[in-house]
Amino acid sequence: MPLILSGATVLLISAFVVASGFLEAARTNEMLRAADDLAVPEGFKLGTLQGRTAERIVQAAAFLPCGAVTAPCPSLHRQWSGPESQGMTRADVERIIRDSGWHGKLVINEENCELRYTNSSWITCEARGKLKDFDAQMRLSQIRGDVWWLSFMLDPER
Repeated sequence: MPLILSGATVLLISAFVVASGFLEAARTNEMLRAADDLAVPEGFKLGTLQGRTAERIVQAAAFLPCGAVTAPCPSLHRQWSGPESQGMTRADVERIIRDSGWHGKLVINEENCELRYTNSSWITCEARGKLKDFDAQMRLSQIRGDVWWLSFMLDPER
């Protein structure tokens, strides 16, 4: 009898892991579709993160199925770099949001949107909100003397 219970337990665990994998793949595809809507400014080039391919920078929860307590998963991070000597303004951030179809969904963080250098060597403008059922964050930033960086992150809604 213990052998039958062990086999049934293994079968249930295997079914759970497989089902979780299918659900995670579906969520990943939703995230990728949302990220594809981002209206990236002309001249910006998609970067890579930790050796992952640029198109699918999606992170899962290692060996545990999504929904595990270890980390929100899947999560998505994409980053683009702008051309040398390109200027960017708050109006550009607003245009990215509007052209992406996210007006009213992503809101610029007024406390963290200064795109002129003052005493700092780093400037940034950040917008946050909800896209479908994901927490979204978009950030345009630059370190003095470097190119502009556009980052986009999606995490499961909390």
